[in-house]
Amino acid sequence: MTSMTETFHQALQNALAGRDTVSIRGTLIEMLERDPSGAEISAAHKAARRIAGDGEAVLISLLPDQAGADAYVSTARGAGRRASKYLTVDEKIIKDLPCRIELATDRWDALIDEGMRLTQHKIESDPVLSVLLPCWKAEPQSPQPHGPRTHSAG
Repeated sequence: MTSMTETFHQALQNALAGRDTVSIRGTLIEMLERDPSGAEISAAHKAARRIAGDGEAVLISLLPDQAGADAYVSTARGAGRRASKYLTVDEKIIKDLPCRIELATDRWDALIDEGMRLTQHKIESDPVLSVLLPCWKAEPQSPQPHGPRTHSAG
């Protein structure tokens, strides 16, 4: 018998085959044709972390307006201002910080570092951002010898 995590792992991989960025919750809703339970969401997040850990995509948190037209937006009050978890292989989204990268492997380091440098340049060249974010400094990730790790920015 296939576990929930394995089923959701396959569903997320299938969704990624058709789109560059997929909402984890949105994919569950499409698959189940209903709102997922807490256990189902947890299993899907575990599957998404495994996909990111394998280097197939990057696990990120985005606000709905950062994720584009296909973004999942909950109908709950205030949900339009809350971040959701996505899997993406879209280089533009990964570089266009601020987004919070939850999990990425070494395979994505150069792209993440480039995004951090671009963000630092945007902040330094914009007087308003410089005033609002005076302590923000992009620091390229140092190479680490073992597999996946988390990156945070913004």
